[in-house]
Amino acid sequence: MLQSNPTKKGTGIELWGDYGDLTSLYETIHKIGERLNEYKKEEKGQSDIIMGFAYEVRKAFQYSRMKEKFIFDSENKVEYFGFKYLWTDLLYLISVLRYNAGYAVLDGIDQANLYILEHSCKKALFDYDPQGAQQIQHFIGQKIDIHNYLVFLVLQGINIEYLGKTPGKRRFRGIPNLLIAYSPFSPAYKMWKSDMESSAKALKCEVHEIGYDNYPEIVW
Repeated sequence: MLQSNPTKKGTGIELWGDYGDLTSLYETIHKIGERLNEYKKEEKGQSDIIMGFAYEVRKAFQYSRMKEKFIFDSENKVEYFGFKYLWTDLLYLISVLRYNAGYAVLDGIDQANLYILEHSCKKALFDYDPQGAQQIQHFIGQKIDIHNYLVFLVLQGINIEYLGKTPGKRRFRGIPNLLIAYSPFSPAYKMWKSDMESSAKALKCEVHEIGYDNYPEIVW
């Protein structure tokens, strides 16, 4: 079964599993992601969010990320493979998965994988900071607008602002306010979108075709 814990600086989550856990999760993610057309403007952002996570899961079970022995008792030592993921990325991912799962043909294993992923997220949130997690948990699978065709660009903007803050519990507890600030009807979002439209005009392209190239270094 998947295991989880917060990263050292509280920037995100570490997800761990054996080869079977991770390949099963990968298959579930792809079942859901296959219904999205990456070449369709309205679906590309959600597809990018799902496929970005699938990439990390694949890299993990291909032994290209982290490896560690988990000791459950004196007779049970299991080698697990893992990877790190931002809280903000994971919250958006879970909302995208939950919505699109309703339109995909899934079996019991797929449903279990989704429940375990959500459980792992909630557990790691509370392991890091119960006070902050009390508010953040309300964004697990809800309260996040994933239907905006600029959803992937919005998430990039959130991540850059999040990573630009000093790591710690204060930043962690600010996640709900950051998510709300980028909701479609907020003044901050309208200003952000106006800036993106100006950038797209200068680059002579559509807004959804641009991206950020100034990601801060991630201090996990």
